[in-house]
Amino acid sequence: MRARCGHGGVRRRVPIRCIGMSFRLVALLSFALCASAPAFAGIDVRVRGLGSEEADNVYAQIGILNYARKTDAGKADYDPAEVQRRFEQGPADIRKALQPFGWYAPAIKSELRGAKPDWTAVYTVDAGAPVKLATVDLRIDGEGRDNPALAAIVRAPRLRPGDRLKHAEYEGLKSRLLQVANGQGYLDASFSRHELRVDVDAGSAAVLLTLDTGPRYYFGEVSIDDDAGLDDALLRRYVTLVPGEPFDQSKILSTQFALTDLDYFRLVEVEPQKSRAGPDRRIPVLIHGRAKPPRAYKFGLGYGTDTGPRALAGVEFRRLNAEGHKLRIELRPSQNISTGIAEYRIPVGHSPGDSVSFTAEGLKQNFQGIREDLYSFGVSYNRQVWNWERRPYLVYTNDTYSLPREAQTNSKLLTPGLSLSRTDIDDPIYPRSGWFALFDVHGGTHELLSDSNFVQGLVRLRGVLPLAPHWRLLARFEEGGTILSDFGHLPPSQRFFAGGDESVRGYAFRSLAPRDAYGNIFGGKYLTTGSVETDVDVYRNYGLALFGDAGGADDTVGVRLHYGAGIGLRYRLPFGAVALDLAHPFDQGASPVHVHIGVRVGL
Repeated sequence: MRARCGHGGVRRRVPIRCIGMSFRLVALLSFALCASAPAFAGIDVRVRGLGSEEADNVYAQIGILNYARKTDAGKADYDPAEVQRRFEQGPADIRKALQPFGWYAPAIKSELRGAKPDWTAVYTVDAGAPVKLATVDLRIDGEGRDNPALAAIVRAPRLRPGDRLKHAEYEGLKSRLLQVANGQGYLDASFSRHELRVDVDAGSAAVLLTLDTGPRYYFGEVSIDDDAGLDDALLRRYVTLVPGEPFDQSKILSTQFALTDLDYFRLVEVEPQKSRAGPDRRIPVLIHGRAKPPRAYKFGLGYGTDTGPRALAGVEFRRLNAEGHKLRIELRPSQNISTGIAEYRIPVGHSPGDSVSFTAEGLKQNFQGIREDLYSFGVSYNRQVWNWERRPYLVYTNDTYSLPREAQTNSKLLTPGLSLSRTDIDDPIYPRSGWFALFDVHGGTHELLSDSNFVQGLVRLRGVLPLAPHWRLLARFEEGGTILSDFGHLPPSQRFFAGGDESVRGYAFRSLAPRDAYGNIFGGKYLTTGSVETDVDVYRNYGLALFGDAGGADDTVGVRLHYGAGIGLRYRLPFGAVALDLAHPFDQGASPVHVHIGVRVGL
């Protein structure tokens, strides 16, 4: 059996019966370090003097190893005459394998040692001087000779005289020219000249390419075939294919993505029908849309340290009518915080994220001696701008609450606001790379049906970076502030609190904020929190975490920070990661360990 190592050699494992204990340990260690390579019973091939990329190609093509593979697979005996023949063919195989990398005149020394059943074939290679590009001649003929996208490739082909010849780069240039030509509507493009001339004696090469674009094609009539019962005019708002404009593959893809992102269809196919193009070279396009079920339900049970036992029940009506209106209803009851929301969404504009939403929401919560019941009604205009969701909104809130040692109070607010948010992550459930950002500002005034005069801003940032194949670094930051005339009239829903599973672990939920003379918490005008955490996958779905948190809420801009740190256990499931955190707070007199349990989804 043989094992190939990273330095460009191939080792075979000597039968254990033939060696002593100390050599056996060395052989086993060698095999462990090189265990990713294939294994063969009788032939040990070593190729020396090459870089890893070139060596990999040699090992893939050298005939003596291919013979060993077939012999072992068939469990047959090795033929000494065939081994000798394959060994002598080795230098020719190596020369052929090195040519794609620009090495056309290597010097190769070979040696075959041993006898049946164990041979060692050693090839020592001096690659010599590389073949370098002397000429790169690119030309565009046909209707697309002046096309800017093709001209840009001709100006900067990524192959330059003086560079070492690499066949992969030559083939990549050909592919790039054809892809751009097809994407620009030159669907009949082909090479009338494609030559790679190599002068081995001179050590030089010439690339000679002429692309004949042929005629340009254009978009023709666009037909939509869907089984969702949606209005044709609604779907055409998201179609970027304009009859008479040059055929553009990127517009085909953007149309497909836009219709998919509407969440009406489980499958969208955009089919250009080139065979039906007439003398005007207009290509009819047929769009197939296969609908998702009209309703989606979700249910769940769980437990979180902040919420206590909790449940989830929801339904989404993906399309209520031919105009594509949606309705989402969701209830989240729990021991400490219960919410319910109904959202009616109407698509507008020409982007899948553009809509007008009408919401009704209820909240009932009990924490740190504060009880609060509120209901609200709102309207917002949601629009995607450069991958950011811009949401101007107006919300009316009726809030009934009681603070410790205070009578029940009712507050009414009419708050206009604006939020900007964006999520850019590689996985919505368990991301390893990406970020999230939210910026929000809103306020109320006595002049506009509110019991409080205030303006409040909030910034929330989160990010994740891969540190190694099984490690990731997570960070989050939150900053908020309020400008107001009378803090006593501001309801708890508009005050800041810190502490808890998503804030400063090591402290109870919303327990970090200013307190009155009796020690009762009542919230703050300003908020600052931050966290850094590193996660590592340990075994299968299990992982460990180390984290440090800081934060607090206060009446002054310079928020007094409270610190916590700890370790955590993670168990990954298809819908998220169950997290168990043991956090130690650093405030004097605080409980030494606080346990947090919850489910983490995304950032």
